[in-house]
Parts: sequence; C-alpha cells; structure tokens
Amino acid sequence: MKIKNFTAPDITSALAQIKIELGKDAIIVATETLSEGVKVTAALEDIQNIDFDNHDKLEVSPSLQIYDDAALRESLEYHDIMPDISGQILAISRQHHAQKKEESNQKLLAHALQQMYKFKEIFATENQNKIFLGMPGCGKSTAIAKMATKAKLQKIKTCIISTDNVRAGANQQLEAFAKILATDFYFCKTAKELFKITRQGADRYDLLLIDTPGINPYIKKEVQKVDELLESLKADRILVTDAGRNTLEAVETAEIFTTLGIEYILPTHLDMTRRIGSVISSAYCNHLGFCVGSVSSDIAKGMATVTPTSLAKVLLTE
Repeated sequence: MKIKNFTAPDITSALAQIKIELGKDAIIVATETLSEGVKVTAALEDIQNIDFDNHDKLEVSPSLQIYDDAALRESLEYHDIMPDISGQILAISRQHHAQKKEESNQKLLAHALQQMYKFKEIFATENQNKIFLGMPGCGKSTAIAKMATKAKLQKIKTCIISTDNVRAGANQQLEAFAKILATDFYFCKTAKELFKITRQGADRYDLLLIDTPGINPYIKKEVQKVDELLESLKADRILVTDAGRNTLEAVETAEIFTTLGIEYILPTHLDMTRRIGSVISSAYCNHLGFCVGSVSSDIAKGMATVTPTSLAKVLLTE
C-alpha cells in the first residue's frame, strides 16, 4: 500500500492533489487542520502481487481488487459532508463490503448510516409531547401541520399547542390548519399555561404537538425565553432546520440548540435542496437522531419518516 501526506490551503485543493498523484482509487486515511490549511493522509492499494516462480523468475499477477468507493465518495463530496464524517462513512462501507461482499452502494451507505446515527419513528417514542424548536423561517409551523395531518391519517388523537406570540399570524395559521383537521388548538402565553394544558391533555390526547417562537440562537435572551417553556414539561425536543443551509453554519447553530436539550433533527425543504451535507453533518456532530423530514409542500403527504435507506437514496441522487 502506498501512503502519502498532502498539505493544501483547503480540503478541496488537497483532494485535487491526491487525485492527480494517486488517482481516483486513493482512499482518505486521516485529516488534520493546520494553521496554514489542512493535512490529508491518503493511501492507494497495490493492484499487483509480485512473486518468483520455481526458476527464480519474477512473476507479476493481479491481486484481489478492493471495493471501489469512488462513486460513493463522489456523492458524499457533492453533498458537502464534512471530510471526517465522509471518511467514517467510507470506512464502514468498505468494511461491510469486505465482510458481507455487498456490492450495492445504496445498501453499503444505508448500513454505514445505521451504524453512525439513531433513527426513530416519531410516533413510536414513549413521550406524547413533541416540542419543535428552530430559527425564524425554518418551516416549523408547516412541519407541525404536516405532522398533525400524518397523525390524523393514522387515527392518533392529537392537539396542537402554540406558544408563538412573536411572529405575526403564526397562531392564526396553525389554528386554521387545526380547524381543517378537526383537531383541538390551544394558545399559551406562559410556561405556566403550557404546563397546565399539557398536564390536562395527557389523558385526552395521544399526541401533543407544541410550536415555539422562532429564535436567533446567537441572542441569549431569546434562547432563555424558549428554555423557560422547555423547563415546564417533559417532551421530545425536535430541531427543525432548513436542509439547504451552509454546512458549517448549520453545525454551529445546531450546537447552540443542543443546550436546549434537542434530541432529533427534522429537515425541511428536502424537495428543494440538492445538497444535504448540512443535515448529515449537524446530526453527527451534535449526536442528534433522525425522525421525519419534510419532502414536499403537500400538507397531506409532505412528511415522511427518515430511515437509513431513504437517507441513502437521497445522498446517492444528484
């Protein structure tokens, strides 16, 4: 095996150097951030075995080929997934190929995602309270309406609770959706009111969907205001985020939301986003699980459960 270190101003430049010197079959072994850029260690498997015959003559014969992960690596790069995460996905995929002789990139990727992330059917969690958090404009209210519709179709008795007294028209929008679905709607101004309604609704409903004001995670006062609501009840805490955000920004803002105890990530606008590296990277870096995702503007069919297989399909589609 040939191993070589490459230094460059950024990861893209380093990968270009690797492709020129070692070719497309090179694999990334390690990455390191330097003050002047990055250092990437790459390796290339030998494609020939060298031996001697009985007459001491040199014989060269082809060796067993390793799994060619070029197509999978290209897809991960296309989606702008952070290099360390991509490296781990590729390593798990190669290992699974070696052990199970699996050739399908989709199945290999799904296996890697299953190992690296937690996936949960949102209606199957023990907690009936689901509270949704996010930045302004992330699609939180629409996501709740889609969740309520999905619950209605599954005959799950549901109510919608809004605590958003910041955005103009937010309550009216959710209340209108609730009326269409014949679902009960409540508005709470304080944490005390939220505690009271959720406690009363524990025996009346199977599912309580709670909206919160969209907040700027960089403004401490806004974060504290939502934190007061969260302290009033026990709930599955779900971060709603636009799938099309810049990867590094998305990772950083999700990290701030983890101080509010979020457990799951719910990506929106998946139908309008070509690259979802921000979602994959944010979830991994902040130990968040996947539950559902918004896949279309259709309220009745716009919310789908996220599974390793469905996520693999999206990542392999350009």
